[in-house]
Amino acid sequence: MPSQAQIEQLKSLPRAQQEALAKQFGIDPSMLDRINNQSSSSLSNNQQREDVVFPRGTRFDRNGDPIIPENLEEQFTRDKDELKPFGYDLFAGEPKSFSPTGYAPVPSNYIMGAGDTVKIQLFGKENRSYDLTIDREGKIVIPDLGELTVAGLSYSLMQDMIQNQVKQRLIGFNAAVSMGELRSIQVFIAGEAYKPGSYTISSLSTISQALYLAGGVSDIASLRSIRLMRAGKVVAEFDLYDLLLKGDASDDKMLQTGDVVFIPPRGDMITVKGEVKRPALYELKGNETLQDAIRFAGGSEDDAYLSSVQLQRIVKGKRLISTVDLTAEKDLNKTLQGGDVLTLRQVSEALDNSLLLVGAVTRPGHYQWYNGMRLNDVLRDSRHDLLEQADLAYGLIVRETGPQRDLSLYQFNVAEAINGKAEENLALNERDQIVIFSRYQTKAQEKQQLSRFTLTKQERETEERQEMLAEYRHAFLKDLVEEKKQSNGESREVAETQSGLTPLSDLFGSPDEDDVEVADEDLALYSRDKLLEPIMERIQRQRTSNGNTPLVYVAGEVNHPGVYPLVENASVSRLLEAAGGAKDSAYLKRAEVTRFEFNKDTAETDYLSVALNEVLTGEMDVPLQGRDRLNVLSIPEWQNTYEVTLRGEVRFPGTYAIKRGETLTQLIERAGGFTDHAFIEGAIFTREELRKQEQERKKILAQELQREVAGNMLTGTGDTRVSYNEVRTLLADLLSVEPVGRLIMDLPKLLAGNGGSNVQLKDGDTLHVPSRKDSVSIMGEVQMATSYRFDPELTVNEYIERSGGTKEKADEDRIYIVKANGAIERYEGGSSWFSFSNNSQLGPGDTIIVPMDTTYMENLELWSKVTGIIYNSAVALAAINGI
Repeated sequence: MPSQAQIEQLKSLPRAQQEALAKQFGIDPSMLDRINNQSSSSLSNNQQREDVVFPRGTRFDRNGDPIIPENLEEQFTRDKDELKPFGYDLFAGEPKSFSPTGYAPVPSNYIMGAGDTVKIQLFGKENRSYDLTIDREGKIVIPDLGELTVAGLSYSLMQDMIQNQVKQRLIGFNAAVSMGELRSIQVFIAGEAYKPGSYTISSLSTISQALYLAGGVSDIASLRSIRLMRAGKVVAEFDLYDLLLKGDASDDKMLQTGDVVFIPPRGDMITVKGEVKRPALYELKGNETLQDAIRFAGGSEDDAYLSSVQLQRIVKGKRLISTVDLTAEKDLNKTLQGGDVLTLRQVSEALDNSLLLVGAVTRPGHYQWYNGMRLNDVLRDSRHDLLEQADLAYGLIVRETGPQRDLSLYQFNVAEAINGKAEENLALNERDQIVIFSRYQTKAQEKQQLSRFTLTKQERETEERQEMLAEYRHAFLKDLVEEKKQSNGESREVAETQSGLTPLSDLFGSPDEDDVEVADEDLALYSRDKLLEPIMERIQRQRTSNGNTPLVYVAGEVNHPGVYPLVENASVSRLLEAAGGAKDSAYLKRAEVTRFEFNKDTAETDYLSVALNEVLTGEMDVPLQGRDRLNVLSIPEWQNTYEVTLRGEVRFPGTYAIKRGETLTQLIERAGGFTDHAFIEGAIFTREELRKQEQERKKILAQELQREVAGNMLTGTGDTRVSYNEVRTLLADLLSVEPVGRLIMDLPKLLAGNGGSNVQLKDGDTLHVPSRKDSVSIMGEVQMATSYRFDPELTVNEYIERSGGTKEKADEDRIYIVKANGAIERYEGGSSWFSFSNNSQLGPGDTIIVPMDTTYMENLELWSKVTGIIYNSAVALAAINGI
């Protein structure tokens, strides 16, 4: 790229001379128009882009652009993590070009020399202007004034001398004196420079500018003893730390011709790392102290622990460690030695003089603790301090005790503690954690019970509350982090085993069948499972006085069965409160505690009978110990409320509560029987468990169909007439069909019988009784699937003919009828005539199904099953939706 002056000169030439010069220097003549039209500002920008500093060792392509190495990101990451000597990054790049400005202001102490240009403007009787260059003898010649020797004078003295001479010797004239072009000087840069050698630089250049021109210093150069040598003597010593740390450039002297800038190897180094603002390696100079080291590093971070700082020092070939107190004047004045490593650590994350409140509370977080503080000093009002879902009967105080930081847990009744009841309003210790639980176990329960306003407000606060829960978990599990890393990805029991913990199933056996295991993502944010998990993992490391694990188990008729931590003064009443209380079905006259006693050589099992009604009234209580199991029995012959729904043409439709063993005919009698318009033959009876089974069968069938199609495509055995889109459409239809769960029955026969084949009802059963029907429907491979008014004189063939006949893909040998009651009767005649047995006549509400010929779906055996499910479900759904 030509310089700005060259471009301006080129633009001033005639077009013919421009083209001649372009041809001489190999420049495309078409570029001349762009150069002529280009503004000086854009050319200046182009010129500025050339003066760029690049990392050392950068290679450039033919166009002058830098070549970026492939491992640049890896190299950057490696360099970022590595501690580096301080100050060397100032010269980390080398200039592609260096053009010191000629328009910098000249200091008053600048020494004039041969080659400098002096501008003299005479004004008075007349105006004159001269540009005079100092010759080799140090003189300038001013017209009408003569020779003046100015070399060796400072710039200010030269100005005064010329102005005085003009006033004295040229009557009526005054002079204005300024600098013109500066001379160039030659200096030598030696020692540990990146590119040592001789350089021609501006006479205004300083030591630092000369270093920049030489590409900086080498990796072993000293930044603190850069010497300026003149005539063999050291005239100045420049400490770059003064410039970098204080902004002091007073020792950055201007250079003269013949000067030598000498950079010696660096001296002793120390390392400062950890909680400082600028961790790095620093060079020592003189008797510098620990206070200087912290100053070099920019000072300590706000969270640095200054009272205990690690100092590593090499003494007689050994590395020793000592602890210094940087808050003490004595240690701050300790002299540093080469090789010292000073490490500042962070203050502990533990908050002293504080409490942690977590769970279903309005304002979770840390609170100040003071002596004599109690629970109701933190939780003052249940309406304002607790969330709507908070369990008012169960809360925990988690406290670390002893040198091993064992957990002690104190259970309290939240509502009674807030009201100030002495037994529940427990005294608090420093660093206690107060845990308030939700009375709901799953998100679905919360969503069903809480108001929409409450849910919306809590969702907005979820991120902040998650962070607080993470801090809560960390407080318990920080000692187990490494073990958790080793067992990452394993099941909970495997993780517990690998970390030296006993799986809960080994302590209490397998969970009861009635205990529903909930996925972690479905648990409520403050459920017992979520908040107790970190406590349980920590407490399993502990042992009670009798050697048992401090855990207890409650099973049976309680709201939240499961494993709970053993609290101080644990009892049956406390465990019942932790489990959310007993259900309505609990047998209160008797419960059972199973206790494991360990002797020296054997283990014994005892069974304790407990009268729960006396426990609940406070007449008695039973203390618990580790590994006790409380089993709350169910009332004999107890059943939950079962509900069955009657819809359609019954006299009193609705949802009925039933007793155990009640039959369908008995319920119909309770509902007053059917109306005169009831189409009993077409009644549809559905059952929830059958619906779930159908749903599972659909999923399995879809998977089998996908595997069969994929297998046929891979082996090439499939029929080319079966397109991929057809299979996708069939799968979509199958998965979109809503399962019905229909139990096929002949209701008129059932009602006329003696009850021997009656149907015992189950929870969730539904009977749909439609109105009388007078139509017959046709579905499947016919030209137009539709419904027709029932005519006992018409045959199946005639109904099909009315629908336009069968399609090409119809299988006329497999036509069947879905009766109004859901029963399926297969067509038994040939393809040329349609006939059924005497008891297989078409009736109102029946549906004729014309299936697809399986020869069109060669090697797809599941095709007919899938289409059958779709047709049969469609028939039942149409009947139900018509009610």
